[in-house]
Amino acid sequence: MVVKMMKYKKYPSYKDSGIEWLGEIPSNWNNTKIKYKAPFQVGWTPSTKDNSNFIGNNKWLTIGDLKTKIINKSSNNISNNAIKNTSMNITPKGSLLYSFKLSVGTVAFAGENLYTNEAIASFLKNTQTNLIYLYYAIPIFILKNATENIYGAKILNQELIRNAILVIPKYKEQEQIANFLDKATNKIDSLIKKQNRLIELLKEKRQALISHTVTKGLNPNVEFKDSGVEWIGKIPKHWNRSKLGFETTVKARLGWKGLKAEEYVKKGYVFLATPNIKYNEIDFINVNFITKDRYKESPEIMLREGDLLVTKDGSTTGTTNIVRYLLRPATVNSSIAVIRPKKNYNSIYLYYYFISTFIQETIKLMKGGMGVPHLFQADLRWFDVLLPPLEEQQQIADYLDDKTSKIDKLIDKSKKSVELLKEKREALISSAVTGKIDVRDLEI
Repeated sequence: MVVKMMKYKKYPSYKDSGIEWLGEIPSNWNNTKIKYKAPFQVGWTPSTKDNSNFIGNNKWLTIGDLKTKIINKSSNNISNNAIKNTSMNITPKGSLLYSFKLSVGTVAFAGENLYTNEAIASFLKNTQTNLIYLYYAIPIFILKNATENIYGAKILNQELIRNAILVIPKYKEQEQIANFLDKATNKIDSLIKKQNRLIELLKEKRQALISHTVTKGLNPNVEFKDSGVEWIGKIPKHWNRSKLGFETTVKARLGWKGLKAEEYVKKGYVFLATPNIKYNEIDFINVNFITKDRYKESPEIMLREGDLLVTKDGSTTGTTNIVRYLLRPATVNSSIAVIRPKKNYNSIYLYYYFISTFIQETIKLMKGGMGVPHLFQADLRWFDVLLPPLEEQQQIADYLDDKTSKIDKLIDKSKKSVELLKEKREALISSAVTGKIDVRDLEI
């Protein structure tokens, strides 16, 4: 998808802003601080020890509720007594909400009268600043005044917000810029939405292709029989059915054997963890390393090419990938199961079978009844698997490698389009609210 760029004019004249990162600004714009032009208030959290504080009809927002541009729903409500006891001020409908803890910089509008916790600053309507203009401007200007922790995360507090620089034109011009950005970003957001929908459709097509092929084969004219498994339905008559434990070995590390983080070394044997097992690849780059002695403690999970790796703990339970290559010896932590096919199984066919809808739905059902999701090795061994002839398994594996790689290229292309559109959106907003371009008379 080609993103066309409009040509924008500059303002007639500029002056030095006196701010290094900002450079020049239009001559008729002014430097100020948030506290002089954009008053805000901050909410509070009632005592969580008293359940009665969270019973009532008063909407009470946390940063997790700031998911859309206009907020009309909250995960929690609070009582009238909670409001009175904490002396919370109401955030009027139309106020601009800004999160300044954890998910720093998220902005939204209050769709109705409500209350917030102490991580949200509510900018109230006033005669000096247009809140829609601020919606676009403050995520840029406030973050410039943030500090950083040792991990590079942005840190803000009320004082830093108040003293953040704000470059601002007259009210009418704020309205003009806000109206332009509303129209321009709506168009970009519409394109992003279409690309994201295309990505979802491509993923659905990919999943349907895999699920159909690993259970029906490549010959539509073959004679079929009942598989004996409701979710799989009919399978080719010459295929067999078995259990995963009969056709593979299923192994996992028994605990950590006392392994501690301080034992990791700069170079050595790759030690994979659950974040390394991803949707379409195994990340062998961002890994920890262990010593040869630690590696040799568990010979049953020394990885080989063709091994399936399945995460068996936590929110990513069921994520599956295959070891297609090994650049250096590797093993896994206790949250990953290693499934190694025996002589009757093509490992790539088994990989596609394992990521099919049938197996993934089976895992999802097993996860549903648990507080912390977990796949036990004994459960994995009893999974129903299909056994086409080995030659046919290879044909299916080759076919799916070819077809899914083509779909993956289309998905990657759409993802790149989304990133380009987001970059264009951010650049356009930044240019407009810092006066680098003059959008007052532009029609969208």
